[in-house]
Amino acid sequence: AADMLISTLKASGLTRGRVTDLGCGSGILARKLLDQGYAVEGIDQSVAMLALAKSRAPEAVFRRETLFECEIPPSIAVCAIGECFNYRFDRNNDEAALDRVLHRVYQSLEGGGIFLFDIATPDRIVKAPSKNFFQTQNWTTLVENRHSETPLMMTRKISSFIRAGGYYERVDETHHLRLIDPDTLAHRINTLGFEFEMFECYGPTPLPAGCVGFCAYKHNSSEPG
Repeated sequence: AADMLISTLKASGLTRGRVTDLGCGSGILARKLLDQGYAVEGIDQSVAMLALAKSRAPEAVFRRETLFECEIPPSIAVCAIGECFNYRFDRNNDEAALDRVLHRVYQSLEGGGIFLFDIATPDRIVKAPSKNFFQTQNWTTLVENRHSETPLMMTRKISSFIRAGGYYERVDETHHLRLIDPDTLAHRINTLGFEFEMFECYGPTPLPAGCVGFCAYKHNSSEPG
């Protein structure tokens, strides 16, 4: 995602300025943007992720807030990578909350600014495996996906086994995702005044099955909707 964002910014003549990273996680994107000369403001709810982000990208500004309620500073680009708009860590995540954050993103962007994000769609139910696992030398992660029809949600149960000396430590997490219809969302961002492209890969890296990306552009002459 970082390479795609940086190349899109440079192709648009945006070589300096602030990028706001919603759901910034451990700061991987922030670090790459800083290395290219951009200023970065990252927003996340996780204390642990923000600690990693501050260690990885100390020159950036980080805030612990929900992306559905935070103020977004004037920016040349805003990004939300990794299904950020789907996660129900914030119980206020609903259709109205998403509309409000989309409007704030539009208002924050300079003319010609870029909004890069991805979402999990209802196709995740069909395309995502019900069970999966990932393994390296020092850890193994098991993932089980379940869904409900009303509301349209996916529950992701994650069990990680992390090597600690001669033993393994088990960590269990449960993530709840509100699945978003991409056509409805496309209509919303078009109504705000964005032009956009939809995609299924960040460069050579495919998005997870059932996810869709958006690269949206604010017109230079547009006023916020």
